Amino acid sequence: MFEVRLLGPVEVWHGNRRAPLGGSRPLAVLGALVVHLGEVLSTERLMDFVWDEDVPATAAALVATHVSAVRRALAQVGAPELIRTRPPGYVADLGADRVDSRRFEELLAAGRAEAAAGRTREAADVLAEALGLWRGQEALEGLGQSFARIEAARLAELRLVAQEESFGLRLRLDRADETIAPLLAHVAAHPLRERPRGQLMTALFRTGRVSDALRTYQEGREALRAELGIDAGPELRALHQAVLTNDTRVLGTPGRADRSTVQVPQPRPAPAPAHGTARPAPSHLPPDIADFVGRAEQVSWATTLLRGVGGAGRTAPPIGVISGRSGMGKTALAVHVGHRTAELFPDGRLFVDLRAADTTPLQPADALARLLRAMGADPETLPSGVEELTGLYRTHIGHRRVLLILDNAAGEAHVRPLLPSGPGSAVLVTSRRRLVALEGAAHLDLTVPDEEDALELLRRVAGKERTAADPERAAEIVALCGRLPLAVRIAGARLAARPHWQPGRLAARLRNERRRLNELSAGDLELRTSLELGYADLDPHERRALRRLALLDLPDFAGWIAAPLLDIGTEEAEEAVERLVDCHFIDVIGVDDTGRGRYRIHDLAREHARERCLSEESAEEREAAVLRLVACWLGLAKQAAARGPGGAARHFPEPAVVRPLDPETEEELLERPAAWFAAEQACLLAAVAHCAEQRMTRAARDLAGALIASSAALYNQFDAWSRSHTVAMEAVRRGGDTEGEAWLLTGLGQLRYEQDDFEASYAYFGDALRLFEERGDLPQGEAQALAGMGTARREQALYGEALTLLETALDRYGPSGDLDARAGVLYGIGYVHREQGRAAEAREALFQALDLYRAAGDRNGEALTLRSLALCHRAEDAHAEAERLLHEALAVFASLQDTFGVMYTEQSLAKVELRTGRTERARERLSRCLAVARERQDRFGEALVLRTLGETHLAAGEPGRAREPLEHALALWTELRLPLWRARTLWDLAEARGDDGAARAARSEALEVFRSLDCREARERVD
Repeated sequence: MFEVRLLGPVEVWHGNRRAPLGGSRPLAVLGALVVHLGEVLSTERLMDFVWDEDVPATAAALVATHVSAVRRALAQVGAPELIRTRPPGYVADLGADRVDSRRFEELLAAGRAEAAAGRTREAADVLAEALGLWRGQEALEGLGQSFARIEAARLAELRLVAQEESFGLRLRLDRADETIAPLLAHVAAHPLRERPRGQLMTALFRTGRVSDALRTYQEGREALRAELGIDAGPELRALHQAVLTNDTRVLGTPGRADRSTVQVPQPRPAPAPAHGTARPAPSHLPPDIADFVGRAEQVSWATTLLRGVGGAGRTAPPIGVISGRSGMGKTALAVHVGHRTAELFPDGRLFVDLRAADTTPLQPADALARLLRAMGADPETLPSGVEELTGLYRTHIGHRRVLLILDNAAGEAHVRPLLPSGPGSAVLVTSRRRLVALEGAAHLDLTVPDEEDALELLRRVAGKERTAADPERAAEIVALCGRLPLAVRIAGARLAARPHWQPGRLAARLRNERRRLNELSAGDLELRTSLELGYADLDPHERRALRRLALLDLPDFAGWIAAPLLDIGTEEAEEAVERLVDCHFIDVIGVDDTGRGRYRIHDLAREHARERCLSEESAEEREAAVLRLVACWLGLAKQAAARGPGGAARHFPEPAVVRPLDPETEEELLERPAAWFAAEQACLLAAVAHCAEQRMTRAARDLAGALIASSAALYNQFDAWSRSHTVAMEAVRRGGDTEGEAWLLTGLGQLRYEQDDFEASYAYFGDALRLFEERGDLPQGEAQALAGMGTARREQALYGEALTLLETALDRYGPSGDLDARAGVLYGIGYVHREQGRAAEAREALFQALDLYRAAGDRNGEALTLRSLALCHRAEDAHAEAERLLHEALAVFASLQDTFGVMYTEQSLAKVELRTGRTERARERLSRCLAVARERQDRFGEALVLRTLGETHLAAGEPGRAREPLEHALALWTELRLPLWRARTLWDLAEARGDDGAARAARSEALEVFRSLDCREARERVD
């Protein structure tokens, strides 16, 4: 039989063969997975389990190595599939009956159930079988990690419970004489445990050894006083009194079986009420909320958990932890569920506010005293020490059916002393923290309700007729409250208190983010106070992290940004963010395409944290933090642009300052450059707005430049580019930064070029050139503006002006100018020469561009130039050489994952194929190209592909089918105001129409355009 053994050294056996598991790290990996049987453990959690606080940098790789080692060892005993890979980590895939610790717990529960049913002998046999599974003094021997120590301590406690239950059963079966020896050893090993000492006194009394029983008590009392400074508990004192008075009703008759449970006098209860009626079961729950709304799924979760109380096999109370941020309705949910399940707990429903966020939280001793008084203990006889109070509390509650709600807990240690010991009670804990280390607890992270439930709460508080009068504004109020229940309740209360207000008036007041918290106050309900309590619950490092993360009003963010904001390492920063997740100040909203988690701060919590940042930190500290983050963003953006598709680096102005992250993090983030840009684009845009508002103008314009590269890498996503430049432009003009204004104008010129608005592009570049020339100290800026103007004119087929501008730009760059920039100008010059039929001049310029791009390491520019050279060969009907160059360009674009480059190159290849008789292959290629152009909303590309599709139909002798794509292309060229391309398509349409009057008119119009633009078709085409 296959078995994993934890009750002693960690071992895996199959029959008589043991798996050679090797070192302590593989053992720890296996141990962690089996302790958390059936649960997927992420690589990060396994790292924490195996190395605790001393996680090496290579831990993730080492986890994989150790898992492989364990699998190899398991394969030797026929169990290679025990550990399965399950994203985001691993899971132990085996039944609980194959793990000795799980079987031990099941047998312990079964034995206790047999005993409760009066089947004493069967219960004793089952417990003996359970205890027989132990092979060592401790569970998980040899593992010193925290998880192993915690699990070993838990199992050791259960072992003690099983042993003491077994001793009790032997006494019931009149086996006092054979019970004394193991009890002596047990009491010697655990001298402060009072239950087995009482059992030993009982056994000694029953075998006639009264003096030994009294000495056993005396030794115990002395040990308790010496070690803990306390007296023996009430149960042990009662047994001592029974021995002194020879009370066989308590101890049983010497020499005769006592088939009933040993009777122990209970501590003196509090006096009964004067009128003589029985003391009622305590019910301390606050009133349920009359307008409680929604939360059906969460109510079902908690109710199901509580209904498991006292179930067969259960040895501990069900514990549910409801965690969430301030104002989420945690207490309301717990109280609501408490009232709904009251019938399950006939012995009482207790509620204790632990006041986690107060300056003086309720201490465990005070909470225990309250609970004991609620259950009828005499206040005058309560001990003062926590240990004694805990013991007395567990005695009182152990056999009762009580619901305990512990509200507003600070942490696990705040809760543990208050947990009941028996399976008949249940506990609901509310906390701002997740309390993930609370043993045996089920967890519910309470998030905001859905929109309809939040609206219903507003209706119930404000009045349905108020919200029905303006449902759109009511929905806006809920949205501005972030659907946070407390905020929605306060907003409803304000409307209810001001019947002359329409919902629109409150909505208007809430729209101002900086005043929103002031508006959310009504009576003794104030959202800021609630948020302040949660903020006060954080330690100083957590508060600082929250303040800095809230400073820029980011829509979401990756955890690494906390590193520059706090000026700490990346790992420490990500851990700081995760701690705030555990405290429910930050939500995890998903994983971006770089594989990093994305986080968000709730709008209202962010505004509160921003307020705290403004009041607790100086302007210099805030600015330094922001500039460190901006420098990191710019450094990453520069690298992403250099690696990414679309030639993004060519459009990225050099930033003033960049700041590196650690190399490992940078490599992970930039493995897919376009994915990084997509993940960070909204953050970069928010940062532009923040820097512009705070007069950090250089940072604002540098970030706007990064968004040029982002838009280029993401293809035609122009909104962020446009908005960032508009915001940054306002800032530089306010600050009189003419250089910044000139560079932003070049960015806007490039934007209009990418949007196919070539006239506007030319105008922006012209404005930039004027500012650069006025300064007279930025020749590189002048050259870039001239190049932009020339490129715009080139696209408009104004070749004479374009060539003059481009040659002037090349001269301004000079022979020592930026390689990429000079290559781009030479590429444009070659393009003009090609379009005007000067093949030799075109090739000379393009070969110079190719050499410069290769010297600069610009693979995108290299591929663009290869495609342009191929078009020169194609124009001369050198189709084989054209096809070779196009395939070379296509391979480069594909390696760069440059979708646009691939599309345009495939269109050029399709044209070679249709000219060499491969029309079907050309159509397949063009179909793919058209889909990409339309998906990316590239109107120029769409028109180009449609025209080529029309040419394909013409080449196949299908003039009727050619007309539709050609007419569609013609409309796009007209819309784009590109006369040369429109004339080329008109010429093709004339061929599709045949030799009628319309065809002749189209050819005549096209030829007139060719001649006016002095392009190669003027010499190639005849009317």
